[in-house]
Order: sequence, then C-alpha cells, then structure tokens
Amino acid sequence: MSRWLWLSFIFLFIPQVVWASEKEEWIVQVRHTSDVRHLQPYVVDTIGTFVKVAVTEEERENISRLPFVLNMEKNDIKRAAVDDPLFSEQWSLAVIDWHIPSLTSMNRLIGKQMIVDGREYVYDGESFEGEHIVIALGEETLSRLSVTVDHIEGSWRIQVKDETGAMLGENEGELARLDVLLSRPSSTVHLYVMAPNWTNRPRIVELKGVNHVIVAIVDSGVVQHEDLNDHVLYSVSVDYAEKKRYADDTFGHGTHVTGILAAVGNNGKGIAGLIGDAPIDILPIKVLDRYGVGGDFEIAKGVKYALDHGASVINLSLAGQGETEVLKAIIEEAVKRGVHVVAAAGNSHMATTNVYPASYLGVITVAAINRQQAPLSISNYGWEVDVSAPGDFLWSTYISGYRTMRGTSMATPHVSALLAVLRATYSEEDALQLRKRLWKTAKDVHWRGYDMYTGYGMIQWQQALALSAPLGIDWLNLQPGQPIEKNRTYILALSSPFVGKQGHLFVNGKLVCSFNVDREMMSFRLFDLAQQQGDIAVVITDDQKRVVASDVRLVPIRMTSFSDVNRTHWAYDAITQAKQRGMIRGYPDGTFRPHVYLTRRQSIIMLYRLLSWEAPSVLRSPFSDVPLTSTDALAVVTAAEKGVVKGSGGRARLDEPLTRGQLALLLTRALQLDNEPIRSVYPFQDVTQRDVWLAVQLLAERGLIAKHAFFRPNDPVTRAQMCAIMVRVSTLIRQYSTKSA
Repeated sequence: MSRWLWLSFIFLFIPQVVWASEKEEWIVQVRHTSDVRHLQPYVVDTIGTFVKVAVTEEERENISRLPFVLNMEKNDIKRAAVDDPLFSEQWSLAVIDWHIPSLTSMNRLIGKQMIVDGREYVYDGESFEGEHIVIALGEETLSRLSVTVDHIEGSWRIQVKDETGAMLGENEGELARLDVLLSRPSSTVHLYVMAPNWTNRPRIVELKGVNHVIVAIVDSGVVQHEDLNDHVLYSVSVDYAEKKRYADDTFGHGTHVTGILAAVGNNGKGIAGLIGDAPIDILPIKVLDRYGVGGDFEIAKGVKYALDHGASVINLSLAGQGETEVLKAIIEEAVKRGVHVVAAAGNSHMATTNVYPASYLGVITVAAINRQQAPLSISNYGWEVDVSAPGDFLWSTYISGYRTMRGTSMATPHVSALLAVLRATYSEEDALQLRKRLWKTAKDVHWRGYDMYTGYGMIQWQQALALSAPLGIDWLNLQPGQPIEKNRTYILALSSPFVGKQGHLFVNGKLVCSFNVDREMMSFRLFDLAQQQGDIAVVITDDQKRVVASDVRLVPIRMTSFSDVNRTHWAYDAITQAKQRGMIRGYPDGTFRPHVYLTRRQSIIMLYRLLSWEAPSVLRSPFSDVPLTSTDALAVVTAAEKGVVKGSGGRARLDEPLTRGQLALLLTRALQLDNEPIRSVYPFQDVTQRDVWLAVQLLAERGLIAKHAFFRPNDPVTRAQMCAIMVRVSTLIRQYSTKSA
C-alpha cells in the first residue's frame, strides 16, 4: 500500500491536533526499515526497525493497529543512578525535563609547561611546593585560578600578574583554597603564593585553572555546606549587608537558592544541583541581612561586583515595590553588556507593575508553578513575567542541613542554571539568542501561548539545549498581546550582525514604519505608529529587500466562548477547536458570525496562524491591491511566495467571498499536494475546471472532503464551514508546515 494511503488511514482516525505537551514517546517495531516512512509525521529517531515516535494516546492506538507494526512499547525513562537521599523528592527536575549536563569542568593546567621557582615543571596534578609559578597559556583562556594548600597557619595570599607585571587578580584569606577571577586573558601568567609568617612553608595540594561561566547569586550569602560543590567560590564572595569578610549566610535563603544550582549530585548527601559538574562557577554576593532584608543601594553594589568579576548570569531571587535610579542604572548596564539578569516575580499574588528588580528593562522575570504545573497561588503576575519554573516546596541546602522553601525565589535559579548551561554549550551565541531559546521551547502550562501568569510557559531543559540557533531579535518590554500604551517607549533589541540593515515594523500585517538599524537597542513609540493592539512583526532586510531575520508575535487567543455560537450549533465543536488551535479570533464584539461568507483575506489569515508562517524571503508584494501598508499584507505576501495565493490579473481581491473551488486550491497548495499523483477518481460531476478538479480529487482521496457526486465549486464558504474543514485538515497542515516554511 502506498505511503499516502497509509497516511490517509492514520489521519482519518485522528480528527484533531493536540499540543506537544500532550504527546508521549513510544517505541514502535516495524517489519522492515522501509515501513518507517509511513510513520514519518511522528518519528523522532530510529534504530534499524525500531522507531521512536511522539504521539497522543489516540494516535498510539491507531498506529498499533497498522499491519506492519510488530510491537509498540513505552519509551521508559531511566535517570542517572543518583544516590542523593532527597533526589526522589526533587519533583521539579522531571517537570522541566532536566538531565545531568553532559559538559564537565576541566582543569586546563594539567599537562601545562610551568616554571616553578626557576625550575621547569610539567604540572600533572600532584602536590608541589612553589612561590613563583610561571604558566605558559598560549591561546588558552582562563576565567579563574585556584590554589589549595595542605594546611593553614594564618592568612596567606596569592597574586596573578601578566608578563608585563600588570595585576590580573589577587586574593588573601585564611581558607585552605583561594580563588582569583582573572580580569582579562594573558598568554603567560605569573602566580605568586605568599605565606610570610608561616612556620612551615605551604605545599600546593591542587593548582586549578578553568574557563567557566560565572553565575552571581545576589542574595543572603552562602554557608560552606557539605553538599555544595567546589564551583561555589566562597573565597571571592563579598558581603554588602553585614560587612563581614565573606558572604556568610545568616538567613538561609541564599544557601537554599545556591543549592538548587550547585548541590553535588551522586554523593550520598542531600540533593542534586542543576548544573552538575558543568563548567560553571557560582559567585555568592550578600546583600540581604539575617532578616532577609536589603536596600537597593546594596543590591546595586552586588550587581556591580558581579559585572566587575565577569558574571554572565546574575540571579536576583528577591523582590519588592519601588524603583530606584541606582539599581535601574546598573541593571541596564548589565543588560547592555549581554549579561542575563534573572529576577523573581515576587510572592504577593499581585501585579508586577511596581515590583522591582522584576520590572526593570531587559530583566528575565520568573514566575512560579506548583506540582500540578499550575501557577503558584502566591506568585506575582503581569506583563513583566517572561517564563516560569517550579517553586513549590523545593528541597535544597540550608544553614544547617536541608529544608523545603517555596516561592518565585526558588523558581528563579532554575532559569539561571539553564541559561548558564546554554551559555557554556553555545558560547558563540549572544544573550538575545540564548533567552529566545527559553521562550521558544517553554511548555504551555496555563493559557495557550504567552500569558501573564506563566509567561511563555515553564522552561524545558532538554528542548532548550536541542533547539537550533534562534535569531537575535527580541522586544525587551513588550509581550504578545500586551496592550500598546500611549506615551510609553518600547525597546527592540537586535544582535550585532543586524546593525546596518533595514528594519520594518508591521502591526496586524500592515507596514507602519521602516528604519535603519543603527544600534543594538532601538526605541519606538508604538502607540504613535499603530494606536491599536495586534500582531507585531519585525522584519530585517538587506539593501535588496531580502529578508535576513524576522520576529513575528501573534496575539494569544484566549479561550472565551463566542456569544453567537451556542452548544446546539452544528459547528460548535469545530469552531471551538479552531479557536483552541489558534486559527480564529472572532470579532471585537465577541461574536463569530458563523453564517457570514468567508473572504479570501480571512482564509489566508487562518492558514497563516495555523502554520505560524514567518516572514517571506523577499519583502515585496506581487499584488497591486495589496501594498505593504495595507492590513494583513505580510500574511498575504508570505502566502503568495509559498504559492498558496496566486491572485488574478496582478490583484489578490482579498475582500471577495471565497468559493469552495478556491478553498480546494488553497488547501492543496498549503499542504503541497498539488504535485502528488491521483490514485483514485471520484465522480464530482459539477467540477469542470481542471486545476480545481485535481485539487478536489487529492483532498477527497485523503478524506478531507466528502466523496459526493457534486462538490458545488462555485458556492461561497461560510465561516463555520471553513472551521469544520480546517479542523479536519489541521493534522496534515502541521505535517507540511516544516517543509513549506
């Protein structure tokens, strides 16, 4: 039996699309490797005749009945054999699809040629004595040097200088290990180990050089807990709250946050931290006192210390009302430098409008979800929320032992950890690309699409790591569906390669502004341009109008019922499903008008939404009646480039009613069926136009339209009829969306 007949069989029994969150992985064993192609819409990976598929329960049942399927079994999940006693209680790990990071820390000094007190030496990891160590690094870049000595007699000191004698960093203390965060790279470094008042000369037990991503935890400090890994840089911590030598935690909050990131896994103690042994350092900065309270001035000093010491991610698990210029300015500086500032939304179940630092420009604001993957009852909400993460009674390290805590403070380090691992994995990507990985792979756990309670959704660890590199375009203070405010400036951030290109801003598919991209952050008064809420798209082109990047944001569709479509209406289910899948929105007055004839424009918009089309490859309209400055022009130009809409006489005639014959042509083109052979002929006696006849045959063969004697190709299509047809073809549309994009 042919591939298409098999697919028709499958799709006929699967009348509706479900979201990815409802799918599960199964392993299908087929008779021959050639049978794999029949399962192509669902295939994730293959091993010979074994196929991993992602399917719903209904799809699983249908696939299991196929004659070439020998066996079907659940893809049972196995996890690392972790013996941390509280690991089984860490419910958050499974819901964010966390796996132990595959990246591991490396001591980059092993095997390096050194000169120790004038003698040549190749470092092999063994202990040695030395006061002046010259290390030839060449092209090797180090973020940190650490020296661990065999005993402590009092204060000792290390200095790191470059070949000219300029200071790269220094540290002094009475700890067994001292760390230095290097301010810049150098091909040769001179390390000085000084213990002038000691009776016995220190022996260096370990000399370590790493190139790590640095996460600053600006909080209540950290204790030297037995379950925290050696990536926690206690010796370079700082205390701005109680003015002590180190950021010693007297409140417990900072230690709890740190443990979520950096607890040692598989050590027989407590919990497993998210970063594992990945090349990530934790820099504790104390700005909250023993009561968990700290001022904006101290927090600003903490953020500045993080910036000055090379932090790539700054975790701010703190929140409060009131804006200050001092904290605003230093956070803006961090964002401009490409540093991820990740902040808690707050725990007052109130709007984030006046909650800071969550509401500062460019901050990644994190809400919390509970075990049921619903918004945590105490979590704040608002347009400032970007993503969400688990935050309900999570186990972690504490001042003494372990305890559970809840709130957005616990959710925030989940996001910081993921960003740090992404930064370590994709060092070539900029901050905008990395944060877009979070947006694009987040799991819907509340409303479909963006919402003010969970943002783009709950972070998904593995999916964010597996995503292909996204484009670096992002609005820093505008979310999908957010009302455009008068007198407010909106900031568009762009990656540096787009500087020098042309930008084009569309609202509801209508070109409202073209501009030169002359910097990486650009300001817009959107109300002055559009004066309305709607879909917003930014398209970047070169001097030939070729599109090099785009960012399309569709207004999320809220699941409210239409006032003129009750449950007794024949198309109630189809209209409801079409709205669930993002195809329709209805009219501003809350009606759908199911009996009104569908226009050509509306049919294009329905396909545009369902397929999530990006911008066309060339920003130029082929139709004289669709200038780029007309409403929905971007969708029409995109559909025309894909060959879905061809028009007549150079005109698209968007406001004319759509006929059944025209609908058949649109669907076959959108599904890329128009070049498929016809294997069965059905007696549609009233279809005489050749291209319409071919389209109707192709759709009928796949069960997408009824096989009656008459098709009525010249009859107009009502809005309700379009919903019914689109729901039946939505699975096929999803199958072809990747190919047609």
